Amino acid sequence: MKRLAALTVFVLVAMGAALAPPGTPSEAQQNCFPETGFCITNPQFANYFVERGGVRILGFPISRSFTLEGFEVQFFQRVILQMQAGQVARLNVLDPNVMPMTRANGSTFPPPDPALAAQAPPVSSPTYAQDVAVFIKRVSPDTWNGMPVGFYTLFSTTVPVDIAFTGQTPNPDLVTLLNLEIWGVPTSNPAADPANGGFVYQRWQRGIMHFRAEVPVTEGILVGDYFKSVITGKNLPPDLAVDMRDSRYLLQYSPGSPLWVARPAQLPNTDMTGAFEPGTGAVTAPTPPAVSTPIATATTTPTVGTPTATTVTTTPSALGPTVTIQVDDDVIDSGQTISVTVIASYATAIDWIQWEGVDAENDNENDNSSSASDPELSREEFDCDDKTNCANVWTVKPTVPGDYRLQARGKGRDGVTSEWVTTPLRVRANGATSTPTSGPTSTPTNTPTP
Repeated sequence: MKRLAALTVFVLVAMGAALAPPGTPSEAQQNCFPETGFCITNPQFANYFVERGGVRILGFPISRSFTLEGFEVQFFQRVILQMQAGQVARLNVLDPNVMPMTRANGSTFPPPDPALAAQAPPVSSPTYAQDVAVFIKRVSPDTWNGMPVGFYTLFSTTVPVDIAFTGQTPNPDLVTLLNLEIWGVPTSNPAADPANGGFVYQRWQRGIMHFRAEVPVTEGILVGDYFKSVITGKNLPPDLAVDMRDSRYLLQYSPGSPLWVARPAQLPNTDMTGAFEPGTGAVTAPTPPAVSTPIATATTTPTVGTPTATTVTTTPSALGPTVTIQVDDDVIDSGQTISVTVIASYATAIDWIQWEGVDAENDNENDNSSSASDPELSREEFDCDDKTNCANVWTVKPTVPGDYRLQARGKGRDGVTSEWVTTPLRVRANGATSTPTSGPTSTPTNTPTP
């Protein structure tokens, strides 16, 4: 994992002589957030949170402090803080070897632009603070294509100077460096979402700025939330899952496993015990083994900016691969297109994954390959090519009204097949009265801003 860029080192050195030492840290109970159920218990993280803009800039905490690849970290909605040599630093979440996110929830973000990066001034320059301010103002505008995107304003007002420079006259160069510590430099030009011209994004080293014309508002994408979804599998968007299918972080959170890590060889020096369980005390009882979510070749695009209610079911603790089945909506009209996603993880190679739909009253004890009234729900199989993480997304269009049970399973290369896991599906006759779905209620933690 790429840890601390030279830019951050430069910022810390430049700030060292100018900023007063942090004051007495707040008590842990004063840094708890009922919105997500997590607390900031590391005093240095707590001080950094206050001095760098709090919830407005970093978002709410969405994990406890824990050890990730040898470093103490804490996840926030928009950032991941980590301890480096006694100093608070930010994990470069968007690095190619961490989470090179270009799609999530149907939104498409601009990729890094090497030509733009080459124009950034060298960090070693004695006038770097002034040079980089000019560069950012040039490539990160407040107005773009007639829209008040406010990217430069968001950057330049990120760190509250009245807190960072309490009792001092703010040094403009240091203000720039403090804001640079949060965002890094722009790595793309502004770009509109291909599916929604009212969404404009700009990619930076450590975040993605997002302008929404209908509000209007400019804010940071919740990249910390998305990274958490990759690790835990909860509320993981299918398009992001596709991009992360080979990631060492995917579905690693495994309550009940040693150190709660599913594949410790891929994440050495990691202890995620209770990391994403709200609260501050010791975790006394593990929850069921790791959850999972979609990952493969998505064939449909969700409505941009509107997360869809989904139903997700994972395997209980059992032999064979851990499997999840997810559908974008569990109550649909006849002829409506939906995506069915199946994902599996296993300590060793996976041979295949399967899914099928069966009539709700049919237990399919004979394991027939075509047991549903609707042929669209006939059994499908996907070859996992001996990977330890495997998934696929199928697009189907059921037309026969009725109540169904969608079920999925996986088989390891060792010959062990998991039990079926299920999720319900109701297909209504056209014109039927709408029935509320049973999708999970969203919270600030797991409904990332697209």
